[in-house]
Amino acid sequence: MKDRPLSSCGAAYVPPHQRLRRSVITVPQQPGGGLRQTAIDQKPNTVKSYPYLPPPQQQQSQQVRLQNKRSSQFDEISEDIELTQYQLIVPVCMYHKYKPPDCSITLNGFQGAAASDNTEAWKWKLTALLHNNDKQEVLSREKKDRRDYEKIAVLASKMGLYSNLYSKVVVVSKLPLPNYRFDLDDKRPQREVILPPGLQRRVDVFLGEYLSRKPRSMSRSSSNGSIATDEGLFEQSEALPQSKAAMKKILWEKSMKMRTEQQTWQESPEGRKMLEFRSSLPAYKEKDAILSSISQNQVVIISGETGCGKTTQIPQFILESDIESVRGDMCSIICTQPRRISVMAVSERVAAERGEVLGETVGYKVRLEGVKGRDTHLLFCTTGILLRRLLVDRNLKGITHVIVDEIHERGMNEDFLLIVLKDLLPRRPELRLILMSATLDAELFSSYFNGAPLVHIPGFTYPVRTHFLENILEMSGYRLTLDNQIDDYGQERVWKMNKQAPRKRKSQITSAVEDTLRAADFQEFSPGTQESLSCWNPDCIGFNLIEYILCHICENERPGAVLVFMTGWDDISSLKDKLQCHPILGNTSRVLLLACHGSMASTEQRLIFDKPEDGVRKIVLATNIAETSITIDDVVFVIDCGKAKETSYDALNNTPRLLPSWISKVSARQVRYFAGPFVSESAWKIRLLWEGKEKAAHGKEHLIAANREIYYLSNNDTHDHANILLDYQLPEILRTPLQSLCLQIKSLKLGSISEFLSRALQSPELLAVQNAIEYLKIIGALDESENLTVLGCYLTMLPMEPKLGKMLILGAILNCLDPILTIVAGLSVRDPFLTPLDKKDLAEAAKAHFSRDFSDHLALVRAYEGWRDAERDLAGYEYCWKNFLSAQSMKAIDSLRREFYSLLNETGLVDSNITIYNSWSYDEHLLRAIICYGLYPGICSVLHNEKSFSLKTMEDGQVLLHSNSVNSRDSRIPYPWLVFNEKIKVNSVFLRDSTAISDSVLLLFGGTISKGEVVSSPSCLLLILDAEGEICVQDGHLKMLGGYLEFFMSPSIAEMYRSLRRELDELIHTKLLNPRMDVHSYHELLSAIRLLISEDQCGGRFVFSRQVLLPPKPCAGAPPSAPMSRTDSGPGGDNAKSQLQTLLNRAGYATPTYKTMQLNNSQFRATVEFNGMQIMGRPWNNKKQAEKDAAAEALDWLLEGHRAGPDYIEQMSQFLKKSKKA
Repeated sequence: MKDRPLSSCGAAYVPPHQRLRRSVITVPQQPGGGLRQTAIDQKPNTVKSYPYLPPPQQQQSQQVRLQNKRSSQFDEISEDIELTQYQLIVPVCMYHKYKPPDCSITLNGFQGAAASDNTEAWKWKLTALLHNNDKQEVLSREKKDRRDYEKIAVLASKMGLYSNLYSKVVVVSKLPLPNYRFDLDDKRPQREVILPPGLQRRVDVFLGEYLSRKPRSMSRSSSNGSIATDEGLFEQSEALPQSKAAMKKILWEKSMKMRTEQQTWQESPEGRKMLEFRSSLPAYKEKDAILSSISQNQVVIISGETGCGKTTQIPQFILESDIESVRGDMCSIICTQPRRISVMAVSERVAAERGEVLGETVGYKVRLEGVKGRDTHLLFCTTGILLRRLLVDRNLKGITHVIVDEIHERGMNEDFLLIVLKDLLPRRPELRLILMSATLDAELFSSYFNGAPLVHIPGFTYPVRTHFLENILEMSGYRLTLDNQIDDYGQERVWKMNKQAPRKRKSQITSAVEDTLRAADFQEFSPGTQESLSCWNPDCIGFNLIEYILCHICENERPGAVLVFMTGWDDISSLKDKLQCHPILGNTSRVLLLACHGSMASTEQRLIFDKPEDGVRKIVLATNIAETSITIDDVVFVIDCGKAKETSYDALNNTPRLLPSWISKVSARQVRYFAGPFVSESAWKIRLLWEGKEKAAHGKEHLIAANREIYYLSNNDTHDHANILLDYQLPEILRTPLQSLCLQIKSLKLGSISEFLSRALQSPELLAVQNAIEYLKIIGALDESENLTVLGCYLTMLPMEPKLGKMLILGAILNCLDPILTIVAGLSVRDPFLTPLDKKDLAEAAKAHFSRDFSDHLALVRAYEGWRDAERDLAGYEYCWKNFLSAQSMKAIDSLRREFYSLLNETGLVDSNITIYNSWSYDEHLLRAIICYGLYPGICSVLHNEKSFSLKTMEDGQVLLHSNSVNSRDSRIPYPWLVFNEKIKVNSVFLRDSTAISDSVLLLFGGTISKGEVVSSPSCLLLILDAEGEICVQDGHLKMLGGYLEFFMSPSIAEMYRSLRRELDELIHTKLLNPRMDVHSYHELLSAIRLLISEDQCGGRFVFSRQVLLPPKPCAGAPPSAPMSRTDSGPGGDNAKSQLQTLLNRAGYATPTYKTMQLNNSQFRATVEFNGMQIMGRPWNNKKQAEKDAAAEALDWLLEGHRAGPDYIEQMSQFLKKSKKA
């Protein structure tokens, strides 16, 4: 562990695959046996894994079951092993007592004596591994093992082990193995850092001046400046008189006034009309049962189909009941919704039903926006707002009822809130908790809250006329082909990625759909329809059919709004662009085309509820946001895409995946009840869903097919395909990274993160939790004991991803705030750059105008600044049209910038004078450094070859740039590193939103750097040894990220980087402790940093398997040796090639090989390769000299550029032989 660098808070970095080893938990010694260790069941990509130990009283019985199960499995391998006591390390039993086994495994297809002998040898190896408690895995670099890997993998699987082949290394492990391991990558890049001549001296001058005048006030000491809190987020209740009698009288008078006002409204003509409407809702018929259950129980679960009125009526029932009982002024209800649009829409509706103006009795609160007053007793808010209140009010003082709506969606914040509220209930016995769900899975929540009672509200039974795809094709004559299912957007997205990535594997659902389609009987349909159905591709992305259906509705159907469910913003914006070009659908006098997405501004979201003018049909393009608590009353037609963008998370490889996935059966059922209560609905469904209760006339059940693709009938074997869709959507806490959630847990002082999450409704994988904790330690938000650092405290006050909050904080500290505000806001919304297929070249040229410096983030800054200037001249839309930008995204960025500045102002880091925080906003190099500070450890190396470059990350190995990146269009990037905002797994791993940076930027603004220590390993060519043969620390060898990033440089340059980094960390820490401190007192330090990052020309190079041999220590009084010259006798010179060959041959290595390429300037550059390493020489005018130079470079590298004696070849060969044996 010594070679692993520490994070800024002192925690050693541990790669994900090694974090599994920390899952071992020791339990008390059992009678008659030794210590028993039980490891958590870690299965990659499995949400059913069981990351936490059961209660102590259940452990013993579980261990007996495990012992019996594991023993029976191991009997297949060896019946003669005596089982005395065991140790379970996922998923294998490891026995303390060893006896040579008589393995009885039969491996079909194993032929050949050599393969058979090798397999038998591996049986012994793996059996010994099972018996060795201290060993976790077996590694082999033998060629024969790579040849027999498939057979070894079969053997390992039968023995309950995991296996993988990493390039030239076979690994068999007791623990699950990731897709890539940098510690086994012989070609992992290592960087030699070279600075321009004289730059180090100039930087040292600034640094020396700073250190000489550094006052004591700059040291890391506590200051009087306090860190701001969220205490002002909610208004505090006004102080009441101390006299209990006077307080009671005031409350009674206010409550009486509230009752009088309520009765007056209910008796008015408008009130009676509204009450008549409310009484027609299904929820109203259950009013008495609901109120009775709430009064008698602390927790109540209420389920009801979409449209039954539960969201708007149940909060009113509670409020009206308390007002009628003259307790109105003591009633305080908080009702949470998962989305902003739901909060605003529902609050406005409830206020209208009460005959009030929003902000009186009923109010709402979303991020940096809200309407409420002193007399507000029913507050609608997002889940995040309630969590932020809990930061300053752990007991929710004064709140009488908490209503959590849409709990069936299983959002991360909702699941987190349920844990907090469950812990709060014993402390607040008078508090009432009401959980509301649109589905019938309420039993899960009831059991979580110790058998809380259930109340179900039946929904409306609307007359629904469904049109399946085969019926649409039959009656319309529309034909599906292999080509017309691909739309502009889909073609643009898929085309470039498919050039680089392998063909996508079919999902399990897609394969099941195709099997059903092949087995279905469509004889009752015309040949044209049958041919169209045979062409349907479940994986295709196409808008042509949706466009055709919309045209049909506008031309032939009765008036009414159309709701189109899409997968995400990309689909919405692309389809909207396509429809606006249509002669009918793009005619604004006939069609009002609107979008609805969570990233849009509130004013734009509200437009979907307005009724259009007469003769105009409203078409709303929305995501599943429209399936929630909102109801668009005039919707008559629904076109359902049947998919949703859902993130999944691979904890073992620490990689998220975002793909359109089939919706759950619950979501499919909700669409039937979505349309408003005033009209019947006609649902045009392009989705794969299970309608379990609908039967066709011929007795077959319907399996309705998918968006952009098809509808089809199932065959007789529909029962099997009923399981194609999940019953419920997978909880977000099980399918997303947990960094933000872990930060919230620590901000609420809820104890151990792992222990807290073990109490969740469905616990996440332990490895996912460990990954999140490790990430927060790397970025400096948590210390080694999982306590919040000063930086972590600030991050908890910024409702955004920690990496974006970190970037925002440093932008404010270093006076580069304006462009950083743009970048952070831009990364929080959808990509504003548009690329329509028919104008792809023009769009790329427009984006290239903004991207002159190998940075997606700086391109975004230039695009926004141009839009802002145009918007001042009222030409914002024209600017967006000319530059292929989304006007909606630009407006969203502009709005978020103001929100983020207000949040920074609340923390105390900035004040109202924004000018002083932009004094260095023009410094592009400093902007790159701040971007690196925020996005680290999202770092990849850029390795150039003859025509292009390749990228590598620590956890994924080879990766690709997303086609939308400005860097994907360049064949060369003159920087050695890229920092990226996110990576996403599609077929390969793609990087989005990247910026190129130099060595100096990474070393100063990346993770903590430490001195390198080389450890002996079979992959090393040489060892770093001192004169006594001991392994020693290289002063010029620096490491980051557990040794994945290694840098080699002169010791003086390494010390300069370490000093600058140490002082920069101290500056940031001091500024966070004292937000009002003026950073200009650090002028010399900042000047040194700015000079270094601006003049670093990236003159170094990448090397592989770099190991350096130190020269022997000189004798006392001996003069220092002079650097070696290539013309001297000894190493190098004209006979460098023969010297290198002799050296390697004597040590038992193969003869080196040379590769020469011609450069553009008619010069030649050679590369020498030996033992899997490549060393490149300098350019020369002829091939022969270039090869000699490459050989001389190799000798320099081996000898570290020092003169050797006449016997240097013999001495070096001895070192090489020792290294090879090691």
